[in-house]
Amino acid sequence: MILKVIDEFVMKYNTGRSFIARRGQTVRIIGTSTVDFVAFNAQNLRERFDQARTKVNQAKIFVSEGDRLVSRFNSTMFTITRDLFKGQGTHDLQKGMCSKSTYDKYRDATHKMTGMLDMLGARVEQLPMWGCWENLTEALKEYKIPPEDIPSPFNIFQTMKINGETGEMELTNIRPTPGTYIDLRAEMDCLVALSACPWYGLGDPVSVQLFEE
Repeated sequence: MILKVIDEFVMKYNTGRSFIARRGQTVRIIGTSTVDFVAFNAQNLRERFDQARTKVNQAKIFVSEGDRLVSRFNSTMFTITRDLFKGQGTHDLQKGMCSKSTYDKYRDATHKMTGMLDMLGARVEQLPMWGCWENLTEALKEYKIPPEDIPSPFNIFQTMKINGETGEMELTNIRPTPGTYIDLRAEMDCLVALSACPWYGLGDPVSVQLFEE
C-alpha cells in the first residue's frame, strides 16, 4: 500500500495543534517526546475518545499494532497500524494529562514529586508554567470544546511502570529512539488534538504527518 502525504507539520515542545483526519487517512506521529492524543467524532463532537472503553473492549491496558482507540459511544475511532515503539516501551492509557496545576504542585516539592524530578534529571526551576491541558484547550478553542469536555488522552511514547498487585504507577524515563513513529488509521472522520509534552523530553520537537492511500 502506497501512502501519500497530504499534510505535515512540526510541533515544538509545550505546544498544541488540532486538525481533521478523514476516514481512511493515517496520522503518523514521530518523535522522542511524549504526545497527548485526543480525538472527537468530527460529525458529532460530543462523541470522544475514551480510555476506559479502549482498555475494557480489548482487555488490556497497553495497546499497540492492531489495537483500536475506542470512543465513549463504543465506536472505533482509530486503528494502530504500525508501532515502532513496540519493544522499546509502552504507550499509556492510565495517566491523565499534565496542567498548570500539576506543575504548581511540583513546585511545592512534596516528597513523591521531588523523587520524580530527581529520576528525570529535572530541577524545580525548569518546570513549565502550563501543561498539556492548556495546550489542548487552546488547540480546540475554535471548535468551542470547553476544557472540561477534553477527555483523558492516549499518551503516546509515555511508558508507565505499573505494579500488577498494588496498582501503583511510576513514571519512567524510557524514551523512543530517534525516528520512532506510530501510525493511526482513522475509522471515522475525526477531529484530532495533540499536545507535545512540556518537559518530559524538553526541547524535542514532534513531527506529524497525515497520509491517505
